[in-house]
Amino acid sequence: MRYTLLPFLFFQFGLIFSPASRADGYELGQGWHSGNYFLSGYANIEIVDRFDAPTRLDLDDLSLFAGGRVNQWFNHFTEVELSKHTLIQQGGGAVHGDVIVERFYNDVIVFEHDTLRVGKTLTPLGNWNLVHAAPLIPLITRPYSTGRGFDAYTSGIGWLHDFGDVATADIHLYWEPGRELFKRPSTQTLRNFNNVSGGHINIPLSLIEKIGVSFQSGQLEETGETYTLYGFSGNKVLGKLKLESEAITARFSGALLPATSTITRFHDNESGIFGLADYAFTSQWHGILEGEYYQDHLTDIPSRSTSVAVNYKPSAPMIWKLEYIHQAGESASFAPIHTGLKASFSTLF
Repeated sequence: MRYTLLPFLFFQFGLIFSPASRADGYELGQGWHSGNYFLSGYANIEIVDRFDAPTRLDLDDLSLFAGGRVNQWFNHFTEVELSKHTLIQQGGGAVHGDVIVERFYNDVIVFEHDTLRVGKTLTPLGNWNLVHAAPLIPLITRPYSTGRGFDAYTSGIGWLHDFGDVATADIHLYWEPGRELFKRPSTQTLRNFNNVSGGHINIPLSLIEKIGVSFQSGQLEETGETYTLYGFSGNKVLGKLKLESEAITARFSGALLPATSTITRFHDNESGIFGLADYAFTSQWHGILEGEYYQDHLTDIPSRSTSVAVNYKPSAPMIWKLEYIHQAGESASFAPIHTGLKASFSTLF
């Protein structure tokens, strides 16, 4: 039953967002625009079949973007989402998701190529953390190296500088003088960060190829440790084959808080690297192979995971994904990856 009913339900959710369901005067994936203001978002539905847990159907993300570009001083953006909401679970028992404020900031255009950003933003570290929406990434399961081992949401101020030339690097500096605004619940993350600062330099190699280097320092709230992290990201296109990778390494120091007496820091360093190959058989069908090594500083044995995926893109804002994950070693203490199958349908709207 689990292997006949769930694919049927998965197909029905896809029909809801099919081209035939588009409203007159609205194009799927483009959002609604009125003058200087807009509304848009994305939805991501997943079937998760972990080999050590019941199969479930999740509304993984339902996100709404709202914003406006009004003048030099007022250019706001807000993202609110319903996250990790289980619709159906084998054996019964739904799990209610959380409503989360993902982003809430305003941009001030100080100079032509310089922007002051104030509020809660996605931290500019690597590439995948900024490529936020599920329809825009090739895998269902994000590698640890792309956002789990560092402060992925910065609440404070940032400075963005571009040189007005697509062939020249852009720079993003940020400072979080305290805690994350609209703090995520413990059901969504087991790691929170304080007093974070850092920067990211993005260097284009061509119109679609780039490399990036990152720096971040701060404090891990749950343990009281301080850390300094360095990151690298890059991608290369060879005909129909796209190669990409991200890597981070962080050094943790300081005594653990007394409340964490059951926690052991097995390593002073935490590091990870993943590599991904994405081959376009056609403009709609892609085959993907990804592998990651990640050493959590609070676990003894590293995580070693491999993913094989097939993506089908019937149109630009929509994507179907089927993915098999094999997990070896020990999952990270803060975000376990498990062996199993996943399938998803996601779209921008």
